[in-house]
Amino acid sequence: MRSVLAERLLVKIMQWKPEEISKERPMLQALANFKYDEYQQFSPGIRFMESLVKWLTQFKELEERRVAYAFIMEHLIFISSNQLLHLVNITFADKINPIIIEKTAKFNLFSKYKIRKIVISSSYKFFLRRSLFIGLSDGSKIDLLRRSYPRISNEQVLATYSVSEDKVNDMIEELKKSKIAHKKFNTVFLVDDFTASGTSYFRKKDNKWGGKIFKFINSLFNPDEKSAIAGLIQEDEILDVHIIFYIATEEALKMLNDNINQFKTEVTGYNFHFSIHAIQILGEDIKDRVLKDKPFMELIKKYFDPNIVDSHYTMGKHAEPHLGFNECSLPLILNHNTPNNSLPIFWFPDDKQYLGLFPRVTRHKDE
Repeated sequence: MRSVLAERLLVKIMQWKPEEISKERPMLQALANFKYDEYQQFSPGIRFMESLVKWLTQFKELEERRVAYAFIMEHLIFISSNQLLHLVNITFADKINPIIIEKTAKFNLFSKYKIRKIVISSSYKFFLRRSLFIGLSDGSKIDLLRRSYPRISNEQVLATYSVSEDKVNDMIEELKKSKIAHKKFNTVFLVDDFTASGTSYFRKKDNKWGGKIFKFINSLFNPDEKSAIAGLIQEDEILDVHIIFYIATEEALKMLNDNINQFKTEVTGYNFHFSIHAIQILGEDIKDRVLKDKPFMELIKKYFDPNIVDSHYTMGKHAEPHLGFNECSLPLILNHNTPNNSLPIFWFPDDKQYLGLFPRVTRHKDE
């Protein structure tokens, strides 16, 4: 009944004619049923149709509502739980396995195209077992990644790089049981679900390096910052670090690559190689199309609440904060939460001046 009422209100506020109703209603119902209703941050009792009506109502003029609606139908990208699960499930085959295969082929002087010969070899098992898989956040779904390939042991998977000495000792003992005598891990896969700017992973601000990946690398090689996890890494070998995102923008991948390369030129004693991968890459054309929609750009400037700009927000570019964190200008919604790199008009929390179509729950807040 609520959705029926919402549809009637939508027809009223959009002033649709009968032919427009017959065109738009089936599409909206399909989008709501197959994707948008699963958004996890809707308030209790609220689904997409109700949220859409409330969101559109805040725009004062009919033409503004039409501009906003047209943008949603033409540009919005919604990643559902099934789509994200698919990306997780293909990560091993698409990105991880080729890396293990190539290492095995080089070691045995095999052609890397002789896949079956490689994967049944003892060397392949050796290199796979010496690979450590670490989730960079709860969004990494590292448990699902482990289950996607049964040959990955639970004793080579960590939900975070902050681990205790006892856990490190247990993992070393399990390595010994697997007949890898006197050997530790020499390959690390750092996994996370999404990055749009890369700043939370490896950044330089006020002449200081920071970010999750920096902290991990620093905890291994900096004598003053070493943590328990350093005990898992083979010290007399070059460490291979492979950073994998399920979804990433081209901009973030380039920024991370540039920053880590710059960092390596500034330090000594950090004995590692790295590579960066993404299963689903969001191209620059997405941002370009958004910025070219001039009517919508004017709309989101008008309906912008500057109260979202805090110390965390200003860690990225923010001359035009209505474009989202670091001015990423993404029309992207993830089923569990909307990233702050998306346009704020989509994710304004419930306590702000304007409503978000897919309200965001913010993890980092100024007190």
